[in-house]
Amino acid sequence: VVTDTILSPKANPWMRPEEIAMLNPNGREPLVKSVRNIAVPQCAYSTVIQCRDWLPGAIGGRCWFLVDNPGQSPRIPIYCGATNVPESFKICGNHRYREDAACWRYRRTNKLAALRWGENRKTLEKYRNHFEAKAFSELPMIENNYQTLVKTEGEAAAAEMLTNYAADFAGATFLRWDEMYQQFWNENHFGL
Repeated sequence: VVTDTILSPKANPWMRPEEIAMLNPNGREPLVKSVRNIAVPQCAYSTVIQCRDWLPGAIGGRCWFLVDNPGQSPRIPIYCGATNVPESFKICGNHRYREDAACWRYRRTNKLAALRWGENRKTLEKYRNHFEAKAFSELPMIENNYQTLVKTEGEAAAAEMLTNYAADFAGATFLRWDEMYQQFWNENHFGL
């Protein structure tokens, strides 16, 4: 069992140096120390690639894709047989705020969540874990549907189904992260 040591609602694993300095009294042993996490807020994107050679290439290769902080954002399953990705995935939002860039659909919510991580993490992690469980429960059906479509309607129809699944999955995560964004703003509208 791992016990979380974060007791303050404002402490989080991604604090900037100036935030850490505010929590450490001058001239004393630091109470809060900077630790380099694997999941960092400056991450642009992250992937986990699965290669399963016992399946047809279009569904044997699967990319779990996420943008922004890997510790906060949901992973989107995209099959190798997909022929496109959502338009917002094609837009870079790393140099400025862009509402049409996928990264900001997640980043703005993730940043707000981190401001009161002790309280907001339960909500964010619940939904991040929900989408992971959703994918694991749906993907066997998607793979079966793909193989059926190849036989009944051809490769193009099967590829379109894979493409649409990734777009629909991403769209569902966008909506949930937008809802949390509104929730976190409403909960903190009087300040942190």
